[in-house]
Amino acid sequence: MASTRSNADRSPFLQRKLADLPTRPGVYLYRDKEANLLYVGKAKVLRNRVKSYFQSKHLDAKTRRLVSRIWDLEFIVCETELEALVLENNLIREHRPPYNIMLRDDKSYPYVKLTWKDPFPQVFVTRKVKKDGSLYFGPFFPASTAYRTAELAYRFFQIRDCDIDIDGKRGRACMKYQLHRCTAPCIAAVTQEAYREQAKEARLFLEGKRDELKARLEEAMWKASEHSAFEQAAQYRDTLNQVDAWFNRQKAATVDQEDTDYYGSAVLDGRACVHRLEMREGRMVGRREYVLEDVEAFDGAVLSEVLKRIYAEEPVPGRILVEVEPEDAELLREWLGSMRGAKPHLAVPQRGDKVDLLTMAQENARLALERKFEPARLNQAVLEGLQAFLGLAHLPRRMECFDISHGQGREVVASCVVFTDGVPDRKNYRRFKVTNEQNDDFANMAEVVGRRYKRLRDEGKDLPDLVLIDGGLGQLHAAESALAALGLDQLERASLAKKEELVYRPGTSEPLRIPRTSPVIQLLQRIRDEAHRFAITYHRTLRAKRTLQTELTTIPGVGAATAKKLLQAFGSVTAVREAEEAALVEKAGRAAANRVLAWRAGESPGS
Repeated sequence: MASTRSNADRSPFLQRKLADLPTRPGVYLYRDKEANLLYVGKAKVLRNRVKSYFQSKHLDAKTRRLVSRIWDLEFIVCETELEALVLENNLIREHRPPYNIMLRDDKSYPYVKLTWKDPFPQVFVTRKVKKDGSLYFGPFFPASTAYRTAELAYRFFQIRDCDIDIDGKRGRACMKYQLHRCTAPCIAAVTQEAYREQAKEARLFLEGKRDELKARLEEAMWKASEHSAFEQAAQYRDTLNQVDAWFNRQKAATVDQEDTDYYGSAVLDGRACVHRLEMREGRMVGRREYVLEDVEAFDGAVLSEVLKRIYAEEPVPGRILVEVEPEDAELLREWLGSMRGAKPHLAVPQRGDKVDLLTMAQENARLALERKFEPARLNQAVLEGLQAFLGLAHLPRRMECFDISHGQGREVVASCVVFTDGVPDRKNYRRFKVTNEQNDDFANMAEVVGRRYKRLRDEGKDLPDLVLIDGGLGQLHAAESALAALGLDQLERASLAKKEELVYRPGTSEPLRIPRTSPVIQLLQRIRDEAHRFAITYHRTLRAKRTLQTELTTIPGVGAATAKKLLQAFGSVTAVREAEEAALVEKAGRAAANRVLAWRAGESPGS
């Protein structure tokens, strides 16, 4: 175990406060030299807990880094350890210190969203979860399950999926009203109160609350029947039968009806994934993944932090089943109970179906980590292969690739795309308009490379590990001359010629032939093709702009705005030439139409 470097002997604040720590429960806050908050923790005995950071020789890597940055500390004394836990949780939620565990909720799976706060709620599938007053159900895996669930909400409860403003004044409803998939609040075919009842039933369905939903539907059915609203009663009956059949097809995954959350975890390369299975009334109604960074092992201390972060934001179920005993388990139960109204059952299952479900959660966590982060390992292997093929001194984590695009020497542009760790870094893409337009790829490449790295050098920004040029030996030499003029000969560079996919390196005219099936050449091709796409897109934009400017804007009195309006109306310059006078007047106005007509006749307006 590496020794822990601390500032206890160098910081006058830290030295004094460590000596004055009370022996009471409370919360402690660690800060760095700039007074930035690093970490918030709670303690049963502040003196013992805080001093353990600076005396223990068995800290994990993350805690050692934390200790090395601590320059000052604050503490808040509390009456009880429970009060300290509540305060700790509130401070973490408010300040989000970098060394506290922060859950990154996996939003890659789709959710079904019910816009509950709206007067006429709608249901649709989304992958973005926001704090907007809506209710989110899921995530669903596979994704098709989310769309199937939303479709059932439309069919069973006739909830709308459109996003139009509902004022009841539309002339007619859409086809879904005819198909009995929506009750058409847009034409006031249903009152807000009645629609709200539909939304409540849809919510119960999405929450998996079968018994409560059935009771509501049965009550509504009999009530409608008593009032001789037999058609409405029949609709409730059909919905009741459909919902009952749907729930019967769902497998009961547990032996009892207690609402339960199962937590399984997996750790890979300093990342942990926590998989949560949500069981409600004996059925699995949701699953969720949380990713934690900089975690060496998933132990009771980490689990305790995870549970606090989750249930500070969400309702607490009656039972929480986990793989390890959480740290301060009894205190955690007390805190959870204070929010729920009764202490939940918090335990590690030992046998039966509960162990099977916990194993399922652990397996899903492992698969999620491999699915998300194994590609990073593969990218690392490809970069190492590229380093070996090209004989690079360093791993090419950041690569920049240049491409030139023009049309017979006109609208000469260039692109610079950036790949970091083998993936596109689009926010750092750059495009260039070449100043001296000429049909000379070598001169153009030298200009663009020189402009790019002169700016990076002058601004003191990081330089890439590899400069990749789209082209052959001539383009590579042009780039080399530009780098040499800037004193940047040390930058690694290579070029990739299109036809035979040959790679050229400085100092030799003999190309490298990397096998076509190698992931290394495939990575280089992907970077080169992205640079080409980015360049040609810019070139086409400029060419379209020139076409607009050199055709219609040459008409005296016709500016870019009028030219754009004409093109949008008629589709092309040729169509503008052939348009009828009445059509020109209708689309552009009399003054502009007169100018176009005069241009077509070879005259000047007003002559």
